Amino acid sequence: MTDGVRELVVGGTLTLDTTERAGEVHADVPGGSALYAATAASVALPARIVGTVGTDFAFDVLRDVWSRGVDPSAIEILEGRTFRWHARYDADGDDRVTLARDRGVADGRTPPVPAHRDSNYALLLGSTNPRIQQGLRDASPDARVVGLDSMSHWWSERPTELLALLERIDVLFVDEGEMALAVGTTDPAEGADRLLALGPALVVVKRGSRGAWIRRRGQAPLQADAVALARVADPTGAGDAFAGAFITSLGRWPERGDAHALRFASAVASFAVEGIGTSVLARATPNDVRRRMATLYVGTA
Repeated sequence: MTDGVRELVVGGTLTLDTTERAGEVHADVPGGSALYAATAASVALPARIVGTVGTDFAFDVLRDVWSRGVDPSAIEILEGRTFRWHARYDADGDDRVTLARDRGVADGRTPPVPAHRDSNYALLLGSTNPRIQQGLRDASPDARVVGLDSMSHWWSERPTELLALLERIDVLFVDEGEMALAVGTTDPAEGADRLLALGPALVVVKRGSRGAWIRRRGQAPLQADAVALARVADPTGAGDAFAGAFITSLGRWPERGDAHALRFASAVASFAVEGIGTSVLARATPNDVRRRMATLYVGTA
């Protein structure tokens, strides 16, 4: 059995989010790619967040997150406003329109990366400016597993920088829109082949309420449906939680393989959408996750 990593290091955004869906508005909810991914990882591993916030960030609201093994000590706090994001979702939560984005003190800033304790860690370059992702990758040369996640606007604004990063990662997370921007097709098989040729060993196509599809170089693709839920409270952060959980599984249990990672990530991400912000995700236990994993079928695409 291969020894797994002991920690996940996550870089990305830390935000105060305002979301609208089905007539409900939730304002100034702590979120961001790094927070959701680290909270998801903490089901199975300690996680450390690297990022930048303003003095208005609501640390106290996140006691459940910190108490379960998410380390905020590497979060840089600067005088000023935290990144704020405002979006409106459609009824099913799969599509959204960004209404406002104010990056605040984090705008263009690469946060300092503390020295890693040892090489037994996995690294997730969560969705943020590709220049910041590059800085985190440069500061983490000995990470045992490296994943990269992004968003459509970065593929539109900084495609060259993102494509250059693909040579330095193991796992790439995209949705179908990002795939089209990156390689010109939404077809999972064709798009994955084109992306794999650029460097990563594994491509994960996130499909929201339709589940996920993955392809490792030289192997048959796998797919999984999303967990069936009676109600979705807030879709924000589900993709980030999925990425954090997927990299956690690959790093913590490498011997269990891609199918386990896909099932684990799908189960963990389902908790992210059941509450506002990380409120439900931060209370999910390993037993809760195992029960949902048992309901999921993962098979060849």
